[in-house]
Amino acid sequence: MANAQHGRSSGHGNTQDEVNLEIDDSQALRQLEEGASPPILVLSRDANLVETVKKAAPRGVSVAFAPDLDHVAEKLSNLKPGVLVADTASTADVASMVAQLTQHFPELVVVVAGKREDSSSLMQLTAAGRIFRFLLTPLSHGQTRLALEAAVKQHLDLSAAGQRLSTGGAAGEGGSKNYVMTYGALAAGLLVVIGGIWFGVSRFTGDPEVPPAVKAPAAPGAQEPGGVPERPDPVKAELALARDAFNQNKFIEPQGESALDLYRSALALDPNSQEAKAGIRSVVDKILERAEASLLAERLEEAIRTIETARDIDSTHPRLAFLDTQVARERERLKLTLAQEVGNRVRSLLNTANDRMANGRLLTPTNASAKDALLEARRLDPTDPTVVATIREFSAQLTEEARKSLSGGNIEAATTFVQAARQMGSAGSALAAVERSLAEATRTAATGAAPNTATGTPAQAAGARRPATNAPGAAAGAGPNVDAMIADVRQRISEGRLIDPPGDSARDLLAGLRTAAPNRPEVDELSRTLSTRLLDSGRQAMNAKAFERSSQLIAAAKDVGQRFNGPAIAQAEADLTSARDANQQQTNIVSAASLKRVRMVSPSYPDSARKRGIEGWVELAFTVQTNGSVDQVEVRNASPADVFDDAAIRAVRQWRFEPVERNGTRVEQRAMVRLKFSQQAQN
Repeated sequence: MANAQHGRSSGHGNTQDEVNLEIDDSQALRQLEEGASPPILVLSRDANLVETVKKAAPRGVSVAFAPDLDHVAEKLSNLKPGVLVADTASTADVASMVAQLTQHFPELVVVVAGKREDSSSLMQLTAAGRIFRFLLTPLSHGQTRLALEAAVKQHLDLSAAGQRLSTGGAAGEGGSKNYVMTYGALAAGLLVVIGGIWFGVSRFTGDPEVPPAVKAPAAPGAQEPGGVPERPDPVKAELALARDAFNQNKFIEPQGESALDLYRSALALDPNSQEAKAGIRSVVDKILERAEASLLAERLEEAIRTIETARDIDSTHPRLAFLDTQVARERERLKLTLAQEVGNRVRSLLNTANDRMANGRLLTPTNASAKDALLEARRLDPTDPTVVATIREFSAQLTEEARKSLSGGNIEAATTFVQAARQMGSAGSALAAVERSLAEATRTAATGAAPNTATGTPAQAAGARRPATNAPGAAAGAGPNVDAMIADVRQRISEGRLIDPPGDSARDLLAGLRTAAPNRPEVDELSRTLSTRLLDSGRQAMNAKAFERSSQLIAAAKDVGQRFNGPAIAQAEADLTSARDANQQQTNIVSAASLKRVRMVSPSYPDSARKRGIEGWVELAFTVQTNGSVDQVEVRNASPADVFDDAAIRAVRQWRFEPVERNGTRVEQRAMVRLKFSQQAQN
């Protein structure tokens, strides 16, 4: 509820007449909530702009569009819209168009959408009250939604004010006159100076100039005569929304409604806005805080992604150089650690593969064959010359086994060996010769022709050894398509494409096979194989502290083969929970100042640094063990590097703390401390 007061002083300035117009917003708000407001009309040929307005319009408010001014004139008469969204690209003179429209339709609220180069002129129109608000194209959903909601509310306020004025001034005439004439008569009766010239429309549109003797300067935040709210400053409105989003931690999401987008919008309206510039810098500060937290938790990929996001926003931020140095150090540390781990794992796999090759375990049993070990070794380090040489030797052995199987008339076994050799990358002349013989034997067996000249085996014998699935009268679901599906599942498993990509992974193809041929024995075999591989991969991810990936793989193993690997799956789930807890404890780093220290040893100032006058600091992370001693001391950061590191580590290793307890149990605790080396402190 608000009051608008109009007064005039007598010639002596000692008397004053007042008229109070009570403005009740409840009706307008109720209309907006119930959707009982006129439609929004869009003047634009841009389909994307029209679609954005449709999606951003308040609930219950319809949206129509007109491609040009001729259609606008037609729709204004028929639809009687409450809000017009005008695209500057669809009209040559926005100011002239708006002046004509609002003169004839004083309750029409105009929002203009223009390009960034139009922002200066549009800002002037907004400040002069000619248009309600302007938006920059391409439109963002969030800003458009806010602007339309405010515009619809403004239209309802204008309509409500006009209805009240019309009702009050036309009571004796049955309300037949429109609100403009009524408000003009009321103003003429109250303000003699105005006479009958100035209509209440001028109060709403801002086109006609009110004589200075009558129009008193409005106080900031006051309402215009007639109860029409003063149009807000668009820059201040955007800044207020940005501050709210920032306080709600909506720094860069959701798009169009985040603090970053809103501060940028304010900056586009006023390129000199220091508050908008400071707000964007504050958003970058928050993003970099997240990056530092990710680095401390050793989530390098997440930290790099967050830092690059901050760099895209403000590439001159002073904190970026420091974090880039930290990332480079962490990357080198991980590279050395991973290289050593991978090398050890590859050597172990090659030894295993050689043992299995010597024992004839080339392709079976599943997950315990030479092929499985070599595929994993190649995945870890495909450039290792020992891996390449071992795979070449293995392929030659597969080719020889295929030749022997074909000579014995076992086409199925020969086919399996040939496919495996091809999968390992073999393409030698020996394998090609076996493939030609295999193709001839297969054709001979299918036609029942003369004895196979390559193998000397009767065609009937070869046919008898063909897979049962290709024989006439095979069970429903058998046939070339099912065989191809089985081969595809095997291939995905061997390639390590267990659950990715969606729709073309071993898990997805196996689900399709289970539907197409549920009674095929290969379904159970592949389910057991895939479940085991998923469990192994899940444990590898667990060891690499990729817990989310590990959880996905273990869950997939449970879905595929719970009845085959139930106990192993349950154990993997328990191990994953324990690993998560241990990692949480390991990454839960606290300040050393928060722990009670029972023994402290100050670091010795290195003589070389003292002689050269070098000062600096070292940031250390360490573990307080359950007996209070210190272990796992590592340098997280130092300035300058490699000058005070050893002295700091030696000192911290001698510290002792009271053991940390949680729920009555002593636990290990990671902590951090920064030691400063200053010659002034030494003196």
